[in-house]
Amino acid sequence: MCATFAADAVLLGRMTGVLEGGVGLVVATVLVLLVPTSRELPRRILLAGCLLLGWSQVLWWWPLPVDAPGRVTLGLAVLAAALAAWVGVSERPRDRARRLRPRLRPADLALVLPVGIGTACTGPWLAAKTPTQTLGMLMGGWDNVAHFSMVHMIRRFGVSVDALPPPTPGTTWQFASYPQGFHTVAAGVTELLIGPRDTGLGPELTAYTRAMALVVIAVATTVVAGFCALPAVRRHAVLAAPGAAFISGVFLLGPGALAIGGGIANFAVACGLVVAVVLLALPAVRVVSPLTLAAIGGAVVGIAGTWVLLLALAGPAVLVLVLPLRRNRWRADRTRVAVSAAIVVAVLAALAHIAVVLAQVDAANPLTIDGGRVHVDFGLVVAAALAIIGIGVALVRRHPRAAGLMAVPVAAAAVAAWLIALQVAANGEITYYGLKFLLGAEIVLFAALPVPVACLLDRRVPPVGRLRGGLASCVVALALTQVFGLTVTGLAGIGIGPEAPGVTIIANQEQAIADPPAAADLVRRIGGLDAPLPAFWVDLAGDHRVSPILASQWFLAFTDTWTLQANAVASLTVLHAPADVPAVAERILLSRPDAVVIVRNEDAAAVRRAVGPFLAPRIAGL
Repeated sequence: MCATFAADAVLLGRMTGVLEGGVGLVVATVLVLLVPTSRELPRRILLAGCLLLGWSQVLWWWPLPVDAPGRVTLGLAVLAAALAAWVGVSERPRDRARRLRPRLRPADLALVLPVGIGTACTGPWLAAKTPTQTLGMLMGGWDNVAHFSMVHMIRRFGVSVDALPPPTPGTTWQFASYPQGFHTVAAGVTELLIGPRDTGLGPELTAYTRAMALVVIAVATTVVAGFCALPAVRRHAVLAAPGAAFISGVFLLGPGALAIGGGIANFAVACGLVVAVVLLALPAVRVVSPLTLAAIGGAVVGIAGTWVLLLALAGPAVLVLVLPLRRNRWRADRTRVAVSAAIVVAVLAALAHIAVVLAQVDAANPLTIDGGRVHVDFGLVVAAALAIIGIGVALVRRHPRAAGLMAVPVAAAAVAAWLIALQVAANGEITYYGLKFLLGAEIVLFAALPVPVACLLDRRVPPVGRLRGGLASCVVALALTQVFGLTVTGLAGIGIGPEAPGVTIIANQEQAIADPPAAADLVRRIGGLDAPLPAFWVDLAGDHRVSPILASQWFLAFTDTWTLQANAVASLTVLHAPADVPAVAERILLSRPDAVVIVRNEDAAAVRRAVGPFLAPRIAGL
């Protein structure tokens, strides 16, 4: 009875729209955190984050008949029913109800830091704005178009792109070979905010940016919660705020912000899951623990489904679980062994599915492809690696499992050396994937660094009063937020400006919102699209702030027509002056007899005259 009532309440709230937007987000968060996976709140957040970010993607690998309520609504209803049933069937329901509430400790106050810093650093993504302003902001990072396309297609078709049939015989979806673990999570958050159905391009675009911001904040909070759940931090609450501030800074102010601002927020999420594996494995008392293995497995599947090369860093972290090599750590009853074995099989099956998707990549060697440049501070990578190794040497006798974290920077160095050698041999220099892996190593090593530091300081922190300890902790935390550059704004008049990447990126995004590039009006124009497909957008906006190729790709993303073949055509839109538009339009029309070229309404007549009467009927205005 209790279960039915709880499920019906969630379904009614979702179907009527009451549990959408901010209210739905709060209710969903509360329901997830009520699951009694641990008595400690940080541990609950760590487990929930890894389970949801990793395993939820499986729900989008196959079409399911859940269009009306949606996967998220059904999931929340099942969760509410399960919690109500678990309490209701007990002979002492009050005792079980009390177990739903986690135990709070002073160290848990540090959890507000990733939420607060994350909200500030993703403010432009979360703030209400017009679709044109949203697109203008997103056009600042080239890869944003690809990630929006994948999320939008998942929203429209109900499955990941690799599960879709080809749009037409002989064509292939652009992202059919791209694992979409991150994108299914973003699609799920979008569903939580605005419902399961496609609500129109403007609301979809705005909800997408909010979903991206929320996922980034969730990952940073998951990692910080894992740090706060470490035994050393539970014993010494004074360590919580500095560690939380530093980890938040890594993801939201430092190298992680470069990934997020550059349009590869999914990459930062994968890095966070690598660190989460460390935080799950390090305090594990038993190797055969189904809940811990399920969370580690979820993180591993999430990494593989987001940026598979980072498994090279997660692998050594998983091996930390078996240290020290003692037989009593493997003891478990038959039920635990059977459940753990089933989890391992599920992880291997999920990894096999992702491997099948990756096998569809249409390139002789994808690792040598040059996809752009990613900024990496090589000195910081070396510094973080040597710091973890040095602290690990000091911990070998007292904390062998923490010392085992030395394997992570060693693995990072080995894989980076292999990638660099491979790319230099092919291209004469380090290219996209080598630089991106090094950026991932920078994020992971810095975010993991507080873990061995906390183990080193355990039992060495002098006893201090709660007031003095809290004040000292806050001052050190504030100092650690400035490690990646000054975050203070408003002092430009005296020659002092912000230096942290996260803050400077915010300024650029706010400027794009206040003054969107001319190309961003595409989102407004496309609402009046009435032309046969395939169609291609050819435009050189007056301010020249956005590449015409990028604008053409956004058109393909908005119309869900982005295939490998269409992308090749879009790459032809190389324009240097408005006079080039007719020539490029003619080139596209001659390369694709079935294509239509879309130009701005005010330019359509001139372009038709320029291409001649034979091609003019295939020019449309927008």
